[in-house]
Amino acid sequence: MRLRLAVLALGMFVIGTDNFVFAGILGAVAKDFDISTSAAGQLVTVFSLAFAIFSPVLATVTARWPRKRVLLSALLVFSLGNVATALAPNYPVLLLTRVVAAAGAALYTPTAAASAAMLVPAEQRGRALSVVSGGLAAAAILGVPAGTWLAGESAWQWVLWMLVAAAGLVAVIATVTLPDLPAGPVVGLRQRLRPLGDSRVLAVLAVTFLIFLGAFTVYTYITVVLGPVTHGRDSTLAQLLLIYGVAGAVGTWLAGRSTDRYGPTVVLLAGLTGLTADLLLLPVTAGSYLGASIALMVWGVAGWAVTVPQQATLLGAAPEYGPLLISLNSAALTLGVAASGGLGGYGIEVLDASRLGLVGGAVTGCALLLAAATRLRRRAVAPAPVPAQ
Repeated sequence: MRLRLAVLALGMFVIGTDNFVFAGILGAVAKDFDISTSAAGQLVTVFSLAFAIFSPVLATVTARWPRKRVLLSALLVFSLGNVATALAPNYPVLLLTRVVAAAGAALYTPTAAASAAMLVPAEQRGRALSVVSGGLAAAAILGVPAGTWLAGESAWQWVLWMLVAAAGLVAVIATVTLPDLPAGPVVGLRQRLRPLGDSRVLAVLAVTFLIFLGAFTVYTYITVVLGPVTHGRDSTLAQLLLIYGVAGAVGTWLAGRSTDRYGPTVVLLAGLTGLTADLLLLPVTAGSYLGASIALMVWGVAGWAVTVPQQATLLGAAPEYGPLLISLNSAALTLGVAASGGLGGYGIEVLDASRLGLVGGAVTGCALLLAAATRLRRRAVAPAPVPAQ
């Protein structure tokens, strides 16, 4: 069982690295294509927006497929998109290739989370989700710092070639180790979106959207936010991102066990409180290497502690529709990341990169208030019934 969960997590590691690493290589991409840092940041926006659009659509198209086939197909599409990104001749084509890679990621991410929940008893669901989400944390720990370093030592395209190779390895291991998990209920697109008519589901999704909008408003432009500390040195940036990533792994691990023990709302509110306070203080703490290190450590633990309780809340309501609800949550997450590119770019222009933490903290503060007001723990999410076809 652990090996199967580890395979799913490894796929999340590859996909997470692909998405997150652009925060560390924006400067190199901008220089290569002779564009501004803000324009390069729109690569994250395009990827995330495409992810959000594709997630429910592709989940509907592949509803009759066994879960293993969905996962392998997702890795293939993802790899083709990254090959195209590495070979892109100009900026418009580069944007288009990120859409292709996003389609693969949109298919893999909710399927991996739902598959993990199917592999374990209900009482272990939080831990299983934390293992899979740990793949994203591992991307922050190893993938992003390693990718940032590799881009500084050679070329940013080499990061993508390594990810293509890693995705191929995951596909081979998954073929051998994963069981043929059955398809979920066959749900049309209209019925798939029906839970959006439930105010309680919308509350959960809105919290997810605000969390990632606030956090990624800062993280997408972390290269310039930490510029006064790194002085443009990729090695220093990689060190700080490594600290963030290790802390993220700790936060994910704690979230899985704490969610099973205390329930998702306690974990969510605690994580959001720490994340909001940390982002609001970032303009002060990021003035020195020590301060930035501590800030990224707190950010990693608190920020990565919120994903598991959000997924557990939805899965606990209707586990038989796990892929449906997880795909909606993934869409909300990536919409937040997509909007963060524009909000962060605007914040840089109007305020200054050093004050982006105030913008991000204000948004995650709204997420905290909304989560507390809706009392997620007391009001179980009960999505509108979705009949199988």
